[in-house]
Amino acid sequence: MKFNAIIFLFAVSMGTICYGQEAVFGVKAGVNFSKFGKDVDLDGRTGLFIGGFADITLSNEQFHIQPEVLYSTEGSEDTEANFIRILGIGKYYPVEGLSLEAGPQFGIRVSAEDTVEDNTKSFDFGLSFGMGYEVEDIGLVFNARYNAGIANLGKDDLDTNMGTFQLGVGYKFY
Repeated sequence: MKFNAIIFLFAVSMGTICYGQEAVFGVKAGVNFSKFGKDVDLDGRTGLFIGGFADITLSNEQFHIQPEVLYSTEGSEDTEANFIRILGIGKYYPVEGLSLEAGPQFGIRVSAEDTVEDNTKSFDFGLSFGMGYEVEDIGLVFNARYNAGIANLGKDDLDTNMGTFQLGVGYKFY
Protein backbone atom coordinates (compact mmCIF):
# COMPACT_ATOMS: atom_id res chain seq x y z
CA MET A 1 0.00 0.00 0.00
CA LYS A 2 2.85 2.39 0.86
CA PHE A 3 4.43 1.64 -2.54
CA ASN A 4 1.14 2.37 -4.39
CA ALA A 5 0.86 5.74 -2.63
CA ILE A 6 4.43 6.67 -3.61
CA ILE A 7 3.85 5.72 -7.26
CA PHE A 8 0.53 7.63 -7.29
CA LEU A 9 2.15 10.79 -5.88
CA PHE A 10 5.03 10.48 -8.36
CA ALA A 11 2.61 10.15 -11.29
CA VAL A 12 0.45 13.08 -10.16
CA SER A 13 3.47 15.34 -9.61
CA MET A 14 4.94 14.44 -13.01
CA GLY A 15 1.57 15.12 -14.64
CA THR A 16 1.29 18.50 -12.89
CA ILE A 17 4.83 19.52 -13.85
CA CYS A 18 4.42 18.32 -17.43
CA TYR A 19 1.06 19.95 -18.19
CA GLY A 20 1.50 22.32 -21.11
CA GLN A 21 5.22 21.63 -21.54
CA GLU A 22 7.01 20.26 -24.61
CA ALA A 23 7.69 16.51 -24.35
CA VAL A 24 9.84 14.32 -26.56
CA PHE A 25 9.69 10.53 -26.13
CA GLY A 26 12.55 8.12 -26.55
CA VAL A 27 14.02 4.70 -25.90
CA LYS A 28 17.31 3.76 -24.28
CA ALA A 29 19.43 0.72 -23.46
CA GLY A 30 22.82 0.05 -22.01
CA VAL A 31 25.06 -1.83 -19.64
CA ASN A 32 24.92 -1.99 -15.82
CA PHE A 33 27.79 -2.58 -13.42
CA SER A 34 26.05 -3.34 -10.13
CA LYS A 35 26.81 -4.68 -6.68
CA PHE A 36 25.06 -5.39 -3.40
CA GLY A 37 26.80 -3.36 -0.70
CA LYS A 38 27.33 -3.14 3.07
CA ASP A 39 27.00 -6.65 4.69
CA VAL A 40 27.15 -8.46 1.32
CA ASP A 41 30.80 -8.77 0.22
CA LEU A 42 30.60 -10.13 -3.33
CA ASP A 43 32.15 -8.97 -6.58
CA GLY A 44 30.01 -6.93 -8.95
CA ARG A 45 27.77 -8.12 -11.77
CA THR A 46 27.51 -6.86 -15.34
CA GLY A 47 23.97 -6.68 -16.70
CA LEU A 48 21.78 -4.76 -19.11
CA PHE A 49 18.95 -2.24 -19.02
CA ILE A 50 16.30 -1.25 -21.56
CA GLY A 51 13.36 1.11 -21.43
CA GLY A 52 11.73 4.35 -22.39
CA PHE A 53 11.61 7.98 -21.31
CA ALA A 54 9.92 11.32 -21.86
CA ASP A 55 12.16 14.41 -22.00
CA ILE A 56 10.05 17.40 -20.92
CA THR A 57 11.38 20.91 -21.47
CA LEU A 58 10.42 23.29 -18.70
CA SER A 59 9.89 27.04 -19.13
CA ASN A 60 13.63 27.62 -19.40
CA GLU A 61 15.32 25.61 -22.20
CA GLN A 62 18.17 24.69 -19.82
CA PHE A 63 15.92 22.73 -17.42
CA HIS A 64 14.22 19.45 -18.28
CA ILE A 65 12.43 16.68 -16.37
CA GLN A 66 12.93 13.15 -17.67
CA PRO A 67 10.73 10.39 -16.21
CA GLU A 68 12.02 6.94 -17.18
CA VAL A 69 10.84 3.34 -16.89
CA LEU A 70 13.60 0.74 -17.27
CA TYR A 71 13.94 -3.03 -17.02
CA SER A 72 17.31 -3.64 -15.36
CA THR A 73 19.34 -6.79 -14.62
CA GLU A 74 21.45 -6.23 -11.50
CA GLY A 75 23.01 -8.09 -8.56
CA SER A 76 26.44 -9.25 -7.47
CA GLU A 77 28.78 -11.96 -8.71
CA ASP A 78 26.59 -15.10 -9.03
CA THR A 79 23.38 -13.49 -7.70
CA GLU A 80 20.97 -11.91 -10.14
CA ALA A 81 18.07 -9.58 -9.35
CA ASN A 82 15.87 -8.07 -12.06
CA PHE A 83 14.10 -4.77 -11.42
CA ILE A 84 11.62 -2.42 -13.02
CA ARG A 85 13.15 0.99 -12.27
CA ILE A 86 11.11 4.20 -12.26
CA LEU A 87 13.23 7.35 -12.30
CA GLY A 88 12.39 11.05 -12.08
CA ILE A 89 15.49 12.72 -13.48
CA GLY A 90 16.02 16.47 -13.43
CA LYS A 91 18.36 17.67 -16.18
CA TYR A 92 20.31 20.91 -16.44
CA TYR A 93 22.06 21.90 -19.69
CA PRO A 94 25.03 24.20 -18.89
CA VAL A 95 26.00 24.15 -22.59
CA GLU A 96 24.15 22.90 -25.65
CA GLY A 97 24.03 19.10 -25.78
CA LEU A 98 25.61 18.43 -22.35
CA SER A 99 23.32 17.68 -19.40
CA LEU A 100 23.91 17.19 -15.69
CA GLU A 101 21.33 14.76 -14.28
CA ALA A 102 19.99 13.87 -10.82
CA GLY A 103 16.82 12.59 -9.23
CA PRO A 104 15.04 9.84 -7.30
CA GLN A 105 14.67 6.27 -8.48
CA PHE A 106 12.34 3.53 -7.30
CA GLY A 107 12.84 -0.17 -8.00
CA ILE A 108 10.46 -3.11 -7.93
CA ARG A 109 12.20 -6.48 -8.01
CA VAL A 110 10.35 -8.66 -10.54
CA SER A 111 12.56 -11.75 -10.31
CA ALA A 112 15.69 -13.03 -8.61
CA GLU A 113 17.53 -16.16 -7.60
CA ASP A 114 16.21 -17.95 -4.50
CA THR A 115 19.03 -16.64 -2.28
CA VAL A 116 18.18 -13.04 -3.19
CA GLU A 117 14.40 -13.65 -2.93
CA ASP A 118 14.79 -15.17 0.55
CA ASN A 119 17.10 -12.50 1.99
CA THR A 120 16.06 -9.19 0.42
CA LYS A 121 13.00 -6.98 0.11
CA SER A 122 11.39 -6.41 -3.27
CA PHE A 123 11.22 -2.57 -3.14
CA ASP A 124 14.25 -0.33 -3.60
CA PHE A 125 14.71 3.43 -3.40
CA GLY A 126 17.73 5.58 -4.18
CA LEU A 127 19.18 8.60 -5.91
CA SER A 128 20.59 8.78 -9.42
CA PHE A 129 23.13 11.25 -10.69
CA GLY A 130 25.27 11.55 -13.79
CA MET A 131 25.64 13.31 -17.10
CA GLY A 132 24.49 12.96 -20.66
CA TYR A 133 25.23 14.20 -24.15
CA GLU A 134 22.77 14.71 -26.99
CA VAL A 135 23.33 14.90 -30.72
CA GLU A 136 20.12 16.80 -31.47
CA ASP A 137 20.40 16.66 -35.27
CA ILE A 138 19.92 12.89 -35.25
CA GLY A 139 18.20 12.32 -31.86
CA LEU A 140 21.04 10.25 -30.41
CA VAL A 141 21.66 10.47 -26.63
CA PHE A 142 24.44 9.06 -24.46
CA ASN A 143 24.61 8.99 -20.68
CA ALA A 144 26.64 7.78 -17.72
CA ARG A 145 24.86 7.53 -14.40
CA TYR A 146 25.28 6.14 -10.90
CA ASN A 147 22.23 4.82 -9.06
CA ALA A 148 22.97 4.91 -5.33
CA GLY A 149 20.68 2.65 -3.32
CA ILE A 150 19.48 4.30 -0.12
CA ALA A 151 16.92 1.75 1.07
CA ASN A 152 18.05 -1.22 3.13
CA LEU A 153 17.15 -4.20 0.95
CA GLY A 154 18.05 -6.77 3.60
CA LYS A 155 15.57 -8.77 5.62
CA ASP A 156 16.04 -9.60 9.31
CA ASP A 157 19.59 -8.62 10.39
CA LEU A 158 21.02 -8.24 6.87
CA ASP A 159 21.99 -4.65 5.95
CA THR A 160 22.51 -4.28 2.19
CA ASN A 161 21.72 -1.93 -0.67
CA MET A 162 22.24 -1.84 -4.42
CA GLY A 163 24.73 0.41 -6.22
CA THR A 164 24.71 0.50 -10.02
CA PHE A 165 26.81 2.37 -12.58
CA GLN A 166 25.14 2.65 -16.01
CA LEU A 167 26.40 3.49 -19.48
CA GLY A 168 23.58 4.02 -21.95
CA VAL A 169 22.63 5.08 -25.43
CA GLY A 170 19.21 6.18 -26.58
CA TYR A 171 17.15 7.72 -29.33
CA LYS A 172 14.65 10.61 -29.15
CA PHE A 173 11.67 10.57 -31.51
CA TYR A 174 11.37 14.24 -32.55
